Amino acid sequence: MKKLHFPLALVLAALLALFGLPACGPEEGAGTGDDLGNPGDTGDPGDPGDPGDPGDPGDPGDPGDPGDPGDPGDVDLGPGGEEICGAMQIGADGVMPNMMLAVDKSGSMDYPISSTNPGRKVDDLKAALDMLLGLGEGEIRFGWMQYPGNDRCEPGMVSIPCGDDTVSEIRALADRLNPGGGTPTGDSLSNLADHPSLNDEARANYVVLLTDGVPTCPNGNGQATNPADKALTITAIQELYQRRIQTFVIGIGEELNDPEKESNDPDLLNQMAIEGGRPLDGAVKYFAANSREELETALENIGNMVIGCTFTLNPLPQDPGSIWVSFDGDWIGRDRDHVNGWDYDRNVNQLDFYGPACDRLRAGLVSSMDILMGCATYQDPEEGWNIDPGDMNNGGDVGGGGDDGSGGGDEEEFVDPDDGWNVNPDDMPGLNQQCDPAVDDTCRPQ
Repeated sequence: MKKLHFPLALVLAALLALFGLPACGPEEGAGTGDDLGNPGDTGDPGDPGDPGDPGDPGDPGDPGDPGDPGDPGDVDLGPGGEEICGAMQIGADGVMPNMMLAVDKSGSMDYPISSTNPGRKVDDLKAALDMLLGLGEGEIRFGWMQYPGNDRCEPGMVSIPCGDDTVSEIRALADRLNPGGGTPTGDSLSNLADHPSLNDEARANYVVLLTDGVPTCPNGNGQATNPADKALTITAIQELYQRRIQTFVIGIGEELNDPEKESNDPDLLNQMAIEGGRPLDGAVKYFAANSREELETALENIGNMVIGCTFTLNPLPQDPGSIWVSFDGDWIGRDRDHVNGWDYDRNVNQLDFYGPACDRLRAGLVSSMDILMGCATYQDPEEGWNIDPGDMNNGGDVGGGGDDGSGGGDEEEFVDPDDGWNVNPDDMPGLNQQCDPAVDDTCRPQ
C-alpha cells in the first residue's frame, strides 16, 4: 500500500481546530519582538491563589498526677509552741566542774598577811586551801599550778591537770610551797589557755587566782611593777574568758588590799575580776582577804558557787533567748537578778542556778533536770520564709549615730552568697540589733 505524507504543520493545525484552540499566534497580553529580533515584553503574572486553611492542632495530652509529698518528720515543741533544736537531761549527780588553782608563791608570800597577824601568808594559804579541797572533794575536779618556776620570772606550768582524784596529790604540793621569786602572773595564766583539762566542753571551767601582789614579770624583772606586766595579765585573763574559762580573783594581804598602801593597785585587781567574768557586787570586785578567816571564807564562797549549780550546755544553744529548764517536770523561771532561778551566760556557755533553786540541786532534791533549747530561725509571717542565722553573712555595719542622736552608718543587711538575697533586720521579728535576747525579754519571746 502507498503511504500518504502530510506536512507536520497541517496536522497540528487540524488538531488545534478540533479542540477550539487558536493556532500558533501570540497569546493575548504577550508582547511581540521588534524588528531587530529582541524578545517582547513580559506579561503581568496572574494573581496567586488563596492559601488553604491550616488544620486544627491536636489536643495536648493530660499531665500526670503529682506524687503525694512525704510526711514531715516529728517536730519537738517547747513551751509556747517553739521548735526545739537541742535538749539535755542531767541526773541528780550533775556534772562536776573543773577548777585550776593558780597559786602565787612569790617571795612576798613569806610576809604576814596583816599587821595584826604575825603568821606568814603562805601558811594561811595552805590552811585555806586544805579547807577548800575538803569541801570540793568529789564535787570539783581540781588542778594545780604554782608560780614562779625555778627562776625569778619563770612562768608557772600546770603540775596537776584537773581530774577526778587529784585532792591528795594537790595537798602534798601545797604543803611543800616555799616562797621565792617574782610575780609572773600574766605569762603563767597564758600557759593555762591551751591546757586540755581546762578546755573541756562538757563541763564548766574555772581558774582561781590567789595572789598577794601586782605583776612584776617579765618587764619588771621580778622587782618592779609596770604598765606592761599589768596589761599582759589583763590580756591573759581575757583570753581565758574567750575560751569560756572564768577566773575568780583573790587578793591576799593588806599590803595589796589596803587603799592606803603604796604597793596596792585595786583598780587592776578590780579589772582582773571583771575581765574574768566573776566580779563581786559593790565597789570591790575581787575577793580581798586580809586574814586567814577571810581567805577561807572567799574560797568557801567560790566553792559553793560552782558545786552543783553551774552547767555547760551541749549542744550550744542556737537561740540564747529560748531556753527552758525544769526540775522533775516543773518549769524553773529565769532570774537575771540572780536571786532564785537560773541565768545563762552566752559568752562562756554556762547556765547558773541561784538561791533556793541552787540549794535544791546541792541538797540532792532534784532527781532529773531537763534543759530545752529553741531553734535559731527567724520567720516573716507575711512572706513565709525561715532564715537560719548560719546562712547569713553580715553585709553591712550598724549605724553608730552622731552625738546629736542622728543616724551615722550604713543600714545592716544580711546576704546569702548562694541564693543572692538581702534581708533587712527590720523585717525580721526577733532579730533587732538594738536588743539582746539574753537581757531583754522583749527582743525574743520566751
